[in-house]
Amino acid sequence: MQRINILAFILLVIFFAAEGKRLVISGPIGEGAFVDRADIEEVVVAEGCGVTEIPDYAFLGCTSLKRVHLSADIRKIGYQAFAECDSLAEINLPDALEDIGSNSFAYCRSLGNLTFPDGLTHIGHNAFSFCTSLTRVWLPDSLKEIESYAFSDCDSLREVRLPANDRLLGELMFNCCRLLAVVVEPSVKVPPFDCDSYIFDPDDKEAYRKCELRVPAESAASYRHSPSWSLFDTILPLK
Repeated sequence: MQRINILAFILLVIFFAAEGKRLVISGPIGEGAFVDRADIEEVVVAEGCGVTEIPDYAFLGCTSLKRVHLSADIRKIGYQAFAECDSLAEINLPDALEDIGSNSFAYCRSLGNLTFPDGLTHIGHNAFSFCTSLTRVWLPDSLKEIESYAFSDCDSLREVRLPANDRLLGELMFNCCRLLAVVVEPSVKVPPFDCDSYIFDPDDKEAYRKCELRVPAESAASYRHSPSWSLFDTILPLK
């Protein structure tokens, strides 16, 4: 992908703190505005500034970025907005957030556990792939779509809770998550997968052997007979 020229898109009012590493945003952000900026360690989107979206590629490749504070008005995080921010360890996801775009946090290897807001409706494909510091993902029931490979290759991920609805799930959402030990699926009706796919690669028998699937007790038999879920060796009732 060709990097976006920063000068072509800037439409914002910003300033740096004295040390020159803290970026405070108080106006609109252009697509790709800060691509590959290695001098930014912290980003703050000021409250009440009118910004409702972090656009595509906005902070792509900002390898020194460690902390992000999003204002309460942010509703969308765009495509690759924070991808390849290797040092990013902290970001708040505000209550207004509805859409996390594809690849938005891919390869954010320092990103710790997140609190996903109750109003979130969409997580794009590969949104958190290769986020190797994530250990727990607890997803809200508001989600209408989780796309393919959303959390693939998250090497430290151990526990996942999926939405309690029967909406379509993306294929291979947790592929190559080698330490994943518990998947909680609270939906009484068995959710289908895109392309008749699975949680893990169907040939990865070790992943299905090590990981427990926990489902509503009254639906356990349905999960055991579903082609997409029956590969789990252990299917237990939720307590």
